[in-house]
Amino acid sequence: MGQFKKAALPLIILLAAVLVVAGLTMSRPKPQPQLLSEPSAPKVKAMVAEPGQQRIVVYAQGTVQPKREIAMAAQVSGLVISVSENFVDGGFFKLGDILLQLDSRDYQIEAVRAKSRIAEAEQVLAMEQGRAHQAKREWRDLGNKAGNALFLREPQLKAAKAALEAAKADLDQSKINLERTTIVAPFDGRIRDIQVNVGQYLSAGMKVAQVFAADTAQIRLPLTSSQTGLLNLPLQSHQGNQLPVKLSAMLSGERYQWQGVISRTDASIDTRSRVMYGIVEVDKPFESNPPLVVGLFVNAEILGRTFDGVIVVPRMALYEKDKLLIVGDDNRLKIQPVRVLQDREEAAFVTGVEAGDIVLLDRPGYVVEGMKISPVISTPDELVVQ
Repeated sequence: MGQFKKAALPLIILLAAVLVVAGLTMSRPKPQPQLLSEPSAPKVKAMVAEPGQQRIVVYAQGTVQPKREIAMAAQVSGLVISVSENFVDGGFFKLGDILLQLDSRDYQIEAVRAKSRIAEAEQVLAMEQGRAHQAKREWRDLGNKAGNALFLREPQLKAAKAALEAAKADLDQSKINLERTTIVAPFDGRIRDIQVNVGQYLSAGMKVAQVFAADTAQIRLPLTSSQTGLLNLPLQSHQGNQLPVKLSAMLSGERYQWQGVISRTDASIDTRSRVMYGIVEVDKPFESNPPLVVGLFVNAEILGRTFDGVIVVPRMALYEKDKLLIVGDDNRLKIQPVRVLQDREEAAFVTGVEAGDIVLLDRPGYVVEGMKISPVISTPDELVVQ
C-alpha cells in the first residue's frame, strides 16, 4: 500500500499543475478589438490642369564649322617667288585673288619649244600633202582609178596630221602649266593654315594651305530619337521646310546670338551614339557683329512642332519619369501615366491629363495609390515654370 502511494504522488502533482495552468489561462482577460483610424491626409501643393497648345523648343549644342573646306595644292612644280599679303593664317581672300606665284620661266620656255614643234609639224604636213597629191596624179596617169594606200602616201599623211595635233596639244599643255604657276583663290574664303612660303620649292601635288569658304558656316547638332520626334526635320535642303534655329554663345563675358536654319540632316544615324545630326547653316557668318567664327561652341534653340493638350509642370512633379500624381474622387491619390514631350532642368511638358484634373506638384512623404490627399491649389501666379 505504501508503494502505491509513492507511485501515485507524482501523477497527482502533475495533474494539479495542469489544473492550475488551465485555470489561470481561462481567467486571463481577453483583449478587446480596436478599429484602426486612417492617418490624416497630408497637405500637398497642387495645380488644376488646363491643357492647351504648346510649341516645343528643342535644345542642342554644336561647334561651328565651315560648309566647304579644302586643301589647296600646287599643280605644277616650281619655286615660290611671291605670296599675297593675305597669305597668312587667318587671312581673308576673294575669288580670283592671287595667293602664290611660282617661277614660270621654265614653262615659258616650254611654250616656245611647243610653238617650234608646231611649225615643224606644219612643214612636214605640207610636204606630205604635196607628195600625196603628186602620187595620186601619177597613179591616175597609169590608168587605174583605185590606188594603193601606201603608194598614195595615205599613212604618211595621217602621221603628219597626228604629229601636228600632238604639237598643238603640247602647246596647250604648256599654256596650262604656265597658268598653274599662279595659284589663285577658288572662292571667297579664309586661310586656316599655310604650309609654304617665299623661297620654298614646291613639287606637283604638294599642299600649300588649308582654306575654307566664308559664305556659309554650318553646325552639326546631335539629336536623339525623342528630340527628332518633336521636329519636322528636312531630310534634304530642297524640301523647303527649313527650321529656324537661334544660336548663342558667351564671348568676353557677354552672350551673343545668331540666326540660322536647319537645312538638312546627315544621310544616316550615327551607329556609335545612335543620334541623328541636323545641319544648321548660317549665311555670311563673318559679316555679323560679332562674327560667327569657326570653332566656336554654341547653344542652339530649335523651333519644333506644336502639340495639343499640353500642360507644363515642375520637373519634380514627375513620378517614376513618366507618371503624374493625380487627386481623384474623394481626394484619393491616383498614379496617372503620361507622355513626357520634353524634360528640362526645371520644367516638363506632358500630355495625357484631362482639363480640371488636380495634379500634385510635390510628393507626400510616401506614395500609396488610393491614399487620402489634401491638395493645396496654387494660383497661376505661383506657378512660375520656365
